[in-house]
Amino acid sequence: MSCETAIIAPDPCRRRRRRRCAGQEERGGCAPRVLDSGRSFVRVGVLATGDTAVRAAHSLAAHPVIDDVVVIGPAKSRNFKVVETADECDLLVGAGAKAPAAARRLGAPLVWDGESAASGVSVWGASPQGLTLALASRETDPRLVALAHPAVRKGSDHKARFPDPLGKLETADSVYGDRRLAVARSPNQFAACLAIGADRRVTIVDDGAFLSGVALGAGVAAVGESPRPVWAAALAYLRTATEMGLVMAEDL
Repeated sequence: MSCETAIIAPDPCRRRRRRRCAGQEERGGCAPRVLDSGRSFVRVGVLATGDTAVRAAHSLAAHPVIDDVVVIGPAKSRNFKVVETADECDLLVGAGAKAPAAARRLGAPLVWDGESAASGVSVWGASPQGLTLALASRETDPRLVALAHPAVRKGSDHKARFPDPLGKLETADSVYGDRRLAVARSPNQFAACLAIGADRRVTIVDDGAFLSGVALGAGVAAVGESPRPVWAAALAYLRTATEMGLVMAEDL
């Protein structure tokens, strides 16, 4: 059985058309379209799951390949249409432990900030931790992979130097998505992703809340034919994150 996907012409007067899938109930829904293929999503539904999801909605709405963003309530929004179902959504975006269950109930695939695969989740790891691992995945021999963020636990295992305005911080050894990651509590509102390889040092520094929202929203670029984490589609994911406003700096 196959999906029919309505192709949207690149003009400002285009109308949304709903994707149809033969046997959708038996298969648990159509596979979403791949953002990196050059075809855009018709509509992205953002689950009302907190501030990070709200920030992701704004990043998605400003991105040129996204046609429409709605909030799936119950919720109130001054900026987005609020709907109760995901009937016309190609993809859902949500944060927190309850998001996968909500996506399964709504019957649409989910981009999630959770650490590992879950039923109904098309992309996971769309978080500051996953963003850091995506940076590191481009390095052949990563020596240090570290994240500083206001929302992570304080470390005491080692010290790592992050870009200003964070500086040298105590880090804690952790594992995220079965990969090693050093984490540090930021002393201010800023966050930094750091990947040091044999030949270069790559960083992203921004406001922590903004970085979290972009990390979640950019996960739509990692959607593929089968579920996967954002670092499995690192180039597309990082490109979309920079298009949404993050800046990568590289020191050789």
